[in-house]
Amino acid sequence: MAVSRYVTHGVVLLLALLLSGYASISRGLPSALSLRLGSANSGAMVLGEGGQVGNVQLGRLSTIVKPVAIPREAPVAHVAIAYAVQDGDTLKGLAARFHVSVDDIRWSNYANLKSLRTDVVKGQKILIPPVDGVVVTTRKGDTPLSLANAYGVSSQSIVDFNYLRTTDQDPIPEGTAIVIPGGVGPSLTSPASAASVISYRGANYTVGPFTGSYHVAAGNRFPYGYCTWYVYNRRPVPWLGNAWEWAGEAQAYGWATGQVPRPGAIMVTWESVFGHVAYVESVNADGSYTVSEMNFVAFGVVDMRTIRPGGVPLIAFIY
Repeated sequence: MAVSRYVTHGVVLLLALLLSGYASISRGLPSALSLRLGSANSGAMVLGEGGQVGNVQLGRLSTIVKPVAIPREAPVAHVAIAYAVQDGDTLKGLAARFHVSVDDIRWSNYANLKSLRTDVVKGQKILIPPVDGVVVTTRKGDTPLSLANAYGVSSQSIVDFNYLRTTDQDPIPEGTAIVIPGGVGPSLTSPASAASVISYRGANYTVGPFTGSYHVAAGNRFPYGYCTWYVYNRRPVPWLGNAWEWAGEAQAYGWATGQVPRPGAIMVTWESVFGHVAYVESVNADGSYTVSEMNFVAFGVVDMRTIRPGGVPLIAFIY
C-alpha cells in the first residue's frame, strides 16, 4: 500500500510539472502560436510543419527562416579597367563587351582616340570606364568639383562613386584614375593635318603651319575644332563661353588683362562674330608677336600667325 501511494504521488507531481511547463512556453507567444488542448489546432500545425505567421517565415519545428536574396547581376566595379588591346579588338567590340559606349572609351583615352578615324591597335593600353562615363587621369589641382564642372555631373557623384574620403573641393592626388559616371567628354571629330596650312603673308600678319606640340588638357568642355578648345589645352581656364566673352570672364575671375602681348598670354579678338582666341608663343623685337591658334584658316586646323602691332581687332590679352 505504501509503494502504491508513493507511485500515485509521483504521477501527480509529474503531471503538475508537465502542465506548468506547457503553460510557460505558451505564455507570451502570439495567439496563432499558442498550443491548445482539444480539437486539432491549425496554429499548432504551423509549428510542426512550417509555414508563415504574419511576416515571420517558419520552417519545420518552428525554425525561423530568413531568406537570403541572391544577386542576379554582378556587382558594379568602381575602378577603371586597364586593358591591353588584343589582336582583332575594335572599339565597337570592346564597347559591347564592357557594356559602355564607343564614345566613353574615346573620351577616356582622348589623347590617342579623339579622331573618329582612329581605332585601337594590338598592344595599345587603354582605360575603360566600368559604367557609362569617362575615366580621367587627374592633373595637379584637380578636385571633384572642378571635374564635375568640366564633365557635366554632380561633384557628389564623383566623391561617392570613387569612395573619396574628402570634400568636393579637396585636390585629388595627381595621376589618379577617377571614374566620372555619366560624364560627357569633348566633341570627337576627324582632325585635319597641320600640313594642310599653306603659308601666306597678309597686310597685317603672316600665317604658317604649326611647328610646336600640345596635349589635350583634362576637363576640356569646349567643342573640338574651335579656337576655344585649342587655347584651353594650352592654358586651362575656369570659365566657359564664346571667345569674345573671355576677357570679361577673366576679369570676373580676377585674372589680369591688358593691351600688351606677353609670351603665354591669351589673345582675345573680334575676328569673327563669336570672337577669336589664340595663345601667344613669343613676342618679337619689332613689336610683332607670334600666336598659335585653331580654326583660323580652317576648322580643326592649328596654325601659327605672326601679327604686326595693331594688325587685329584686339579686345585684350589675358595674363
